[in-house]
Amino acid sequence: MAKAVLVDLRRCIGCRSCQVACKRWNERKTTKTVLNPDPKLEWTNPPQLSPETYTFVRFVKSGSGDSLKWHFAKIQCNHCIDPHCVNGCPTTALEKTEEGPVIYRKELCIGCKYCVNTCPFGVPQWDDKNKIIEKCTFCSERLKEGIEPACVQACPTDTLVLMDLDEAKMKASEAESKGLYTYGLREVGGTSWIYVSDVPFSELGFPEHTSEPPKVQQFSLLTKFVGTGILVSGALLAAIKLYAQRREAVAKAEEGE
Repeated sequence: MAKAVLVDLRRCIGCRSCQVACKRWNERKTTKTVLNPDPKLEWTNPPQLSPETYTFVRFVKSGSGDSLKWHFAKIQCNHCIDPHCVNGCPTTALEKTEEGPVIYRKELCIGCKYCVNTCPFGVPQWDDKNKIIEKCTFCSERLKEGIEPACVQACPTDTLVLMDLDEAKMKASEAESKGLYTYGLREVGGTSWIYVSDVPFSELGFPEHTSEPPKVQQFSLLTKFVGTGILVSGALLAAIKLYAQRREAVAKAEEGE
């Protein structure tokens, strides 16, 4: 049964427990504290995803004086139902599993950055030092053992709740019927992280997307460039060559061990 996380932002208190838990579980390094240049987001830290940051809590300020209010939103890979990154990866380094996570196999990556350039949420982060990408894994290794993702387990207010995907969709639809806002229920064909909020997601910095699934978008784009077959073929051959070189290097490294 595919899993999902229902994220009820009305419950979030901005404690960043999810950030800390993610860093610890994935053994990610800490990053230097910086002041966000946007006054509405000045307390957001880190300010964005990076190879060392799989998730962060966005602090969004609205109003001032007596009407000042803070909203908090956890950001990470949304693990799309029909992922752009998986559909276009030339080496299957990225894979959508039956349990829900979009996993990444570093040994198969050729560094083409297709996922970096096409993800509708700007999630995959390029690690220039190691020539690989980094992203949230939905703690797939924990899910296989029946354990909640690290961030979900650490949340003290039940902002993050792991459940079956169908149940998450049902609860999000019920929230909509009560006048609340949802995100991930339909965007880009739906995601495995579904949000509920009492304020529009555009005010929280979430990108606006249609419900059109990636495969439909990619087909439409492809038809516009039907005359570029030679270019596409050349790129494909180059990708295959890079893939072969990468596999050879990995094999040699393993033999050395």
